[in-house]
Amino acid sequence: MADKLELQVITPSSLVINEEVDEVVAPGELGEFGVLPGHVAFITLLMPGELRYRKEGSERKLIVWGGVSEVRDDKVTVLTDNVEDPVDINTEAARREAEAILEELKNFSGNPKELKELNRRLKLAQVRAGVGVRE
Repeated sequence: MADKLELQVITPSSLVINEEVDEVVAPGELGEFGVLPGHVAFITLLMPGELRYRKEGSERKLIVWGGVSEVRDDKVTVLTDNVEDPVDINTEAARREAEAILEELKNFSGNPKELKELNRRLKLAQVRAGVGVRE
C-alpha cells in the first residue's frame, strides 16, 4: 500500500494542483469526507466548500465551487468550475453577498432549478465569508 496520494485539482482553464499529499478532506454532497492512502474507490459530487490537504505536516486549504471528485488507486481527482485561495477572499464582500442572496430567497417565486442555484450560491458565499485570513 502506498503512503502518499496523488491530488489533482482541475478547473476548465487549468491544472491547479498536481502534488503528492498525505491526506485530502473535501466537501462531498452528502457531507465532508476524508481520503488516506489505500482508500476504496468512489466518485461523488462536491458542494461548495473547503478542500483541505495535508502535505509534510502542514495543512493547505482551497475553496472549491462544487464539482465532482473521483478517488481511485491512491489518486484523488477534483474537477471544479473554480477554486480560490482563502487568503485572496474578501470576507466582508462575501458576507454582503450571502445577505443579498438570503434577501432574494425571502421573496423567491421561481422554479426549483433557480432555487437550487440560489442555494448553491448562498452556500458558496457563506463558505467564502467564513474562511478569510485568520490571524
